[in-house]
Amino acid sequence: MSDAELTRIDFWDVGQADCSVLHFSDNSIILIDVGKRGCPVVDWLADHPRRIRAIILTHNDADHAGALCSIVAAHRAQIGGIYMLMDRPKNDEKFQKLFRCALEGERLNHYEIKWASDGTQLWTSPDASTRLHVVHPSFSEFVLAGSPNATSAMVVLEKDDRWLSVWPGDLSLNTVAGKCEGRKAWMLMGPHHGGPEGYKQKPDSVHWVAAISPRRGFISVGTKNSYSHPRPRYVQLLGRSGCHVVCSQLTRACDPERSRSRRPVFEGSGALGLRASRSGVACRGSWRVTFQNGELTPDEFGAEHLKRVASLRRPLCLKGRGWKKGDPVPVEVS
Repeated sequence: MSDAELTRIDFWDVGQADCSVLHFSDNSIILIDVGKRGCPVVDWLADHPRRIRAIILTHNDADHAGALCSIVAAHRAQIGGIYMLMDRPKNDEKFQKLFRCALEGERLNHYEIKWASDGTQLWTSPDASTRLHVVHPSFSEFVLAGSPNATSAMVVLEKDDRWLSVWPGDLSLNTVAGKCEGRKAWMLMGPHHGGPEGYKQKPDSVHWVAAISPRRGFISVGTKNSYSHPRPRYVQLLGRSGCHVVCSQLTRACDPERSRSRRPVFEGSGALGLRASRSGVACRGSWRVTFQNGELTPDEFGAEHLKRVASLRRPLCLKGRGWKKGDPVPVEVS
């Protein structure tokens, strides 16, 4: 158990990458993914050094793990542990570079490097009612996985058997749904920047989203990404299920002209006092939820963001919820 309570979660705008920061009452943090090289979290940590209870990498792609070397080099004595997976051959050049960065601090006895696999406990509240833990992959799932994406660690914030937030890395939609087992997670990160494997498979994809049944979705995406993320069909799937989706950055799918003009829709990072992404055009920017009385509550900027999103040419997040031009702006999902 921990001697500190979870207070808030910041879902950072890090472009075409993932990074979430969980804050605790003793001013410590946990990082779930660290973004790519040049991630604004690196500069923020330089300005706001603190104890890092743990860093967990859902997998070792550069958009999830690229900033690890910078963070370890500057803060290794403040890191409590690093959790990662060997999701590619151990002699792979990129994996070796990442591992050597982490190994430096372990050799100096600052922390241990541990497997991020099913059953790993990252934090438990003082009253043991709330925990942050890993539910995928198991040993067998890891061995049988056909790609690094399929071995992504799935991290869950759980309160009294309710799944409040899910970080599935780049897992397929059906894998996430199978793990949720009807728990109806309140918050879903991604997966895979809004383009998870399986989102095209109808009617299965509809059933999978219903099994997850998220109320809120955060898609960490880059304006100029070359993968056509987020996929409109996936955003619509979420919207039709009653999910309120926000994207960190604006893409051509919603408004080609505005994405070229570099005019932010809403600069959430600045509004929250966080470092902004060095690239792309903010749609929501960073997004914050507070944790109090066993519930997650979105920050106060949701209504303003929705109002601005309604002015976009074809806002996927609103169209998925059945909204049309001329309709009143939808209210924020609680």
